[in-house]
Amino acid sequence: MRSAVGRYRRLLRSPGLAAAIAFSLVGRLHESMVAFGLLLLVTERSTYAAAGVALASYGVGGMVGGPVGATLAARFGHARVLLVLAAAFGAGIGGMAATQGDLRALVPVGLLTGVLTPPLTPALRSTLPRLVPPADRLSAFALESTVQEVVFVAGPVVAGGLAVLLAPGAVLLAAAGLTVVGVVGYCAVVARHAPSGPTRAPDDADRPPPATGSGPWAPGTARLLAGGVAFLAVLSVASVVIVAEVSGPRAHGSAGVHLGVVSVGSIVGGLVFGARVGPGAAVAPRFAVLGGVLGMLGLAAALPSGGAPAAAVLLVVAFAYGTAIAPAGAVLFAELDRLAGARSTQAFGWMGAAMGLGGAIGDAAGGWLVTGPGTAVAGWAAAAVAVAAAALLARPGEVSPRRPRRPRPRRARSRSRRGR
Repeated sequence: MRSAVGRYRRLLRSPGLAAAIAFSLVGRLHESMVAFGLLLLVTERSTYAAAGVALASYGVGGMVGGPVGATLAARFGHARVLLVLAAAFGAGIGGMAATQGDLRALVPVGLLTGVLTPPLTPALRSTLPRLVPPADRLSAFALESTVQEVVFVAGPVVAGGLAVLLAPGAVLLAAAGLTVVGVVGYCAVVARHAPSGPTRAPDDADRPPPATGSGPWAPGTARLLAGGVAFLAVLSVASVVIVAEVSGPRAHGSAGVHLGVVSVGSIVGGLVFGARVGPGAAVAPRFAVLGGVLGMLGLAAALPSGGAPAAAVLLVVAFAYGTAIAPAGAVLFAELDRLAGARSTQAFGWMGAAMGLGGAIGDAAGGWLVTGPGTAVAGWAAAAVAVAAAALLARPGEVSPRRPRRPRPRRARSRSRRGR
């Protein structure tokens, strides 16, 4: 425990790291606030189906804009592109609020606003290696993946409070303002502590060099992007499973407790993993663990529902499932950074698009599976996808994460023991 605390203290003492992550979290709160705000805004005058159309238009815009924005940031500089897009994104969010939920205006404005989303996450993840010593690189990715859960815990709470005290439109306006504040603060920190230069730190001696022809489509990168699709798809299916198990046919607020437990589990799992992980951690074993806990979720969903025992089992399984999320994300992002080399910003932009696609697939598939075959089948299907992704992501010759066996020293013969 002391070694873990000491490792994080040393990591957070890296100049600019804590401030960069903190401002990035403020700038990314819109990731959980906009969706909630759109649901509140549209359902005031229409249905959840109409809200789904609005969310889909905004999401498709983000999938298109992610790689484009990241490529522009890598070409013209992070700060310049982030600041311009943050201002345009804020104006777009204001326009969405001004539509008052009218789909005829909200859909095109939402699509355009999604395209203008500033690529803050790709920018941060490509900058992390410049803020920490090479030996702490993977721990930094684990820490970032862990604290990102704050976005999905704090965002809905802030949005709910604003909606109650003010109005649904205030949620969107607050998301726009927080994005601008976060991006400005992040750019100021990076300009001071990681000025323009190489976009990644030198590799450790014990890690292979970046692949020749490194970039978003370096050898092996396509597999990682497919892993990103699978990652968000299984997380989205699991969320639907948990909500349906807690709520029944109609979702209600009590499911938020279980989703919060998942986030707490992810924070704990990420902190423990980041404190213990070494530079050679592989992607495939982490996805295999994720598949295992998703299988447990399917088993919990298959138990007779109702009563305190079933609720307690689901809480425990939700926490266990959460502990596998941040480690899987950390090794996925670290391996993408290693393979992409100096073009990691573009690669993380494509990863954002891949994960957006996975989320859309998972939301649709999860809803269909829960409504038809049931929550248990949905949980097992998510587990199967995670295990298949582990097989896809395994490096050639990688069978297990066990350390190579050391040759045993030959024991010298002893005359006294052999009676000679």
